[in-house]
Amino acid sequence: MNKTNELETKSIGKLLAQYSIPSVIAMIVNAIYNVVDRIFIGQFAGENALAGLTIAFPLMMILFAFASLIGAGGAALLSINLGKKDIRSTSHVFANMLSVGIIITLITVITMYFNLEPLLNMFGATKDVLSYSSDYMSIILFGFIFQMISFNLNSAVRSENQPLLSMSAMLSSAITNIILDYIFIVRLGWGVKGAALATISGQLVGLLILTTFYIRRKSVLKLKPSDFIPRWIVYSKIIAIGFSTFISTIGTSVAMSFLNRGLVKYGGTAAITSMGAINSLYTLFIMPIMGIQQGMQPIIGYNHGAKRTDRVFKTLRLGITIGVIFSTVVFILLQVFPVTFISLFLDPNSPTISVAVTGLRIYIIMLPLLSINLFGIAFYQSTARSTQALILGLLRQFVLLIPIVLIMQNLFGLIGVWASAPIADGLSIIVTAITLFISLKKEKSQPL
Repeated sequence: MNKTNELETKSIGKLLAQYSIPSVIAMIVNAIYNVVDRIFIGQFAGENALAGLTIAFPLMMILFAFASLIGAGGAALLSINLGKKDIRSTSHVFANMLSVGIIITLITVITMYFNLEPLLNMFGATKDVLSYSSDYMSIILFGFIFQMISFNLNSAVRSENQPLLSMSAMLSSAITNIILDYIFIVRLGWGVKGAALATISGQLVGLLILTTFYIRRKSVLKLKPSDFIPRWIVYSKIIAIGFSTFISTIGTSVAMSFLNRGLVKYGGTAAITSMGAINSLYTLFIMPIMGIQQGMQPIIGYNHGAKRTDRVFKTLRLGITIGVIFSTVVFILLQVFPVTFISLFLDPNSPTISVAVTGLRIYIIMLPLLSINLFGIAFYQSTARSTQALILGLLRQFVLLIPIVLIMQNLFGLIGVWASAPIADGLSIIVTAITLFISLKKEKSQPL
């Protein structure tokens, strides 16, 4: 039975709950297992090992960028075609998502593996942490194929009104990772290598669960062998829509390299270790926002394809409202109890705690309003307005954050490095809000 038709008829509030709650749960658990990685590493392998994972983070973001390039772009195209009731085109897009994903994986893994140490040095690795970063990334690279295909399948099943399946896959992946973290790091003492093996094992479990949906022929898609033949016209559409997410994620990676260099210069290993703890907390609490974003996208994409402009904007407004309320509560908790949260990763008696607390309080200043920027990009992406999505994706990381880091660190040292991110966030939020306001004003005069 085709369950996608309710995207055009069911109330927006119920749809957003139906799609977002499973995604939020899955994203929280997904974030938890990343946090657990760092808790185990920080508590059982030491601060240098945690710093090594912090240096590896920008490279992991590059891998995620390639996965989201295909997954996000393909998901938007799938939802739009489903809204048009064009199953044949939808099937062709899905098959090409998989084929181009495999091609990109091979190219990315080979390139990174043979240039791993130079890349880590470029992102701020010191002699103390290089071996930890290298050991971790060497294993992660070989498991990237699981992440790429899982991300694509997750995007596809959500577009087919199967958010619970997506949640089940991510939950199973996370639980597997947490259990194996304990076995590999605590019991066997494998350190960062154990964390990496646990991560790719969890991704494989999630992939196997998603695959069963298509093996059992539950999908509305009607795949033919010829659908998997690479077609540039399909690739170009997927890449055009997903490029804003890709470039934004790449920008995060590049910006993190500048941040890491500034942290090393003005705060040493303690500042890098602090950023590892802060990033883990930030990821944990931003993941629910990403879950709401994922829940919005198929609703917006389908109704855009069905020319239901009113439902598109209602989804956007409701999503932003929920996101702002949630992130404001998180902001208050982190500002009031910073030591409690930071102590999950670091010894409470370590002198690094004070560095991390200061950094956390500054770094999250714009968290309450960040949903405006994230959901704005998702809105333009889901409605195939790739130019607007790309501009907003470029704005924070490349146009704003990198020059702001360079200026602020020279003026204010370590405090300036911490403050660079919220300044860039604030400016990008203002631009996104203005852009969305203009789009809303045009709602009555012309279709999207």
